[in-house]
Amino acid sequence: MTELSDPQPNIRRELFRDLLQRIRLIMNEQYKLKDVSIRPIGAGGSRLSVPVKIRGINEQGVVTVYFAKIIGNSEIITERTIQLFKNLYLATNDKEMMFGAVQSPEEMTKYQFRVLQSIYDLGIPTAKPYGYHSINGTFYLLVAEFLNAKPISSVNEVSPEILETVFGYLKKMHKQGIYHGDIKPENIMLGDCIYIIDIGNLSETASPNLKQAYDLACQIASFVGCCKLETIVEIARKYYSSSDLKAAAEFMDLVQKRPDINLPDERKNYLISLINGR
Repeated sequence: MTELSDPQPNIRRELFRDLLQRIRLIMNEQYKLKDVSIRPIGAGGSRLSVPVKIRGINEQGVVTVYFAKIIGNSEIITERTIQLFKNLYLATNDKEMMFGAVQSPEEMTKYQFRVLQSIYDLGIPTAKPYGYHSINGTFYLLVAEFLNAKPISSVNEVSPEILETVFGYLKKMHKQGIYHGDIKPENIMLGDCIYIIDIGNLSETASPNLKQAYDLACQIASFVGCCKLETIVEIARKYYSSSDLKAAAEFMDLVQKRPDINLPDERKNYLISLINGR
């Protein structure tokens, strides 16, 4: 009896080849690149998209590099699942549910482009967003500046000056009603300057105070592996009030559950005691 081979791997390969060819066409028509190459980026902290590095030759004959994200339906399902569990955690702890979820790859791509553009327009260093495009009606492409930078997760120590800068960025965003929603070590980058990249999805109807508190909690926790805890809290106090910090402390248990932030119990409890002045 002849065994039938599984056609799925071949189908996936053909789909991937088609996507790459369509992306090359987009980069040629919209960004005037030729000899386009596309390589996946091993971004360990990336969950909701496929990050890629796009290289080509522009009209002036200069090698040009872009960062891009491929977003499809599987990313939407992943996001909905993550956001659902976070909202359920909040609900079971008598807190307002505040994590939003988009309905389509197109909506996610447009949302990310819009918020990143707002951050860039505010003067906060980030990967400049260049555009978003439908690849085939199902998958979408977000194109941005490629940064020669490394995340704080890759360094052993961060100076107080860097902390000052990043907390200043966050406060500037919050004053303008912009909430990041996905601050983590992978999204704070060190290069020729300090960058804040990527964004999450917080519900537009959720309380601004809660969204600020979650952002602040995530940022404080992001530096735990490379800064003294006392220094983190001391600098955070320069930009946020005691009540703001105490509100952030209430989210530390949720932040600890994130797979992309390492916050051991001992450090979490000590952070909370520092914030509460104990």
